[in-house]
Amino acid sequence: MVAAGEAPAPPRRRASLTVSSGLLGLAAISNRLTILVLMALLTRGAGAATVGFYGIATLSASFTAAALSFGLATFLTREYAAGGVKPAEVARLHASRLPLLAAAVVVAWPLTGFAVPADLRLAFVLVFVASLLEQWNETAWVLVRGTARGWMEAATNGACGALLIALCGAEFWRTGALDFERAGMYLLGVAALRSLGAVLFTGLLRELPAGLRGPRTTATRIRQASPYFAADLLGLAYFRSDTFVLAFFVSTAVVGAYVSAAALVGPAVQVAAAMGVGALAFAAGRKPDGNPAADDPGLVFRFFRIAGLGASGVLYLGLPLALVILFGDGESETIGGLTLVLGLFLALRFANYGLSAVLLAGGGAGGRLLVLVFSLSANLLLNLTLDGPFGAYGAAWATVATELVVAGSMLYFIRSRSLIRPVLTGVATVAGVGAVLIGAAHVGGVTVASLGAGVLLLVLAGAQLLRERRRTTG
Repeated sequence: MVAAGEAPAPPRRRASLTVSSGLLGLAAISNRLTILVLMALLTRGAGAATVGFYGIATLSASFTAAALSFGLATFLTREYAAGGVKPAEVARLHASRLPLLAAAVVVAWPLTGFAVPADLRLAFVLVFVASLLEQWNETAWVLVRGTARGWMEAATNGACGALLIALCGAEFWRTGALDFERAGMYLLGVAALRSLGAVLFTGLLRELPAGLRGPRTTATRIRQASPYFAADLLGLAYFRSDTFVLAFFVSTAVVGAYVSAAALVGPAVQVAAAMGVGALAFAAGRKPDGNPAADDPGLVFRFFRIAGLGASGVLYLGLPLALVILFGDGESETIGGLTLVLGLFLALRFANYGLSAVLLAGGGAGGRLLVLVFSLSANLLLNLTLDGPFGAYGAAWATVATELVVAGSMLYFIRSRSLIRPVLTGVATVAGVGAVLIGAAHVGGVTVASLGAGVLLLVLAGAQLLRERRRTTG
């Protein structure tokens, strides 16, 4: 029994990686589709410049939230799943983040007076606040990730996204336009509703009184989360450094083509990152029922390797149509060629998110921090070496090669012999697909290479999925 005033233990975890990770992947896809529809409506109703301010507001909120999160979201996901943090403490830490974010809004208001046109200032701040609220929810959802209630996060995000699209769509249909301020109001209202849902559905509100009465461990937890915090900041630098270095060697037009190609791959990378959080919750709570399969680190890696092959295959199959719709004939060949290379990066990045989940679940936050230091250094060195002679293609191949450094570093810090063979197999598979891709592009161009590689990747993903099912069913 639980004594009076004592927080209950974390709920029993379900040994299903597909549920733990896949639900967050679906939620990320839903979020990306919502943003895509919103940007389309804003572009039609308020113009491309307004969409640019929307992007700046959300990007500013992302950096602000990352700086004020102190790495707690990832830290708590791991520690709560492993039983190291009680629900009441999660509730207190989540509540303590809100005043910091409110202070950031107070500081942001006068700053926007210098950087944003007066007629867009209120809308900009509304979007900024809405984005902060959505990222505040990350510490609340810790309480259900990897559990039988994990579907609540995906359902809440999906329902709120549908509500936002319905509100904005109705406004556009009623008035023939969606202005920035009205969109900001809808965004903030839906974000507040989403935050309320996170507090209610996770049971966090019920745990908060016990958390407020409990010992004050905030400073200790922030100190323990510092490796996660540093890794978050280095991760932001890692994913931005290639474009920054490339700009020193090539024209703005070439940089624009590379950024466009990266934008086609970016949503899938964000889905992989969201799935990685679910995998962390699963892996940190391994052996919930004495199931030895759940304690196999290769299970997580193989899941992400298959997902990466499938995601890259879907990207390649949809690429020819996306190039025609989004870019026309002018730059489509260059952007398409760069996207072919970055598709290989996508497959490797998925697999490396699986390795990252295994490393963090084993308490290797310090190791992951060093992995990011190594990878950032390698990425800078490769870009400085390749961007000059090869331009944007040099940057793209440097990004692919950096993932090999990441995989090797992860393996070193995980120190599991059982992972060596599947990781090498995954790298060899991507290398083989890359060789086919280069040959097909040389002979038939981007479209032929893209379609051929897409089919090949989906066949490989399907074959590996069948093998995994045979492995798990005996």
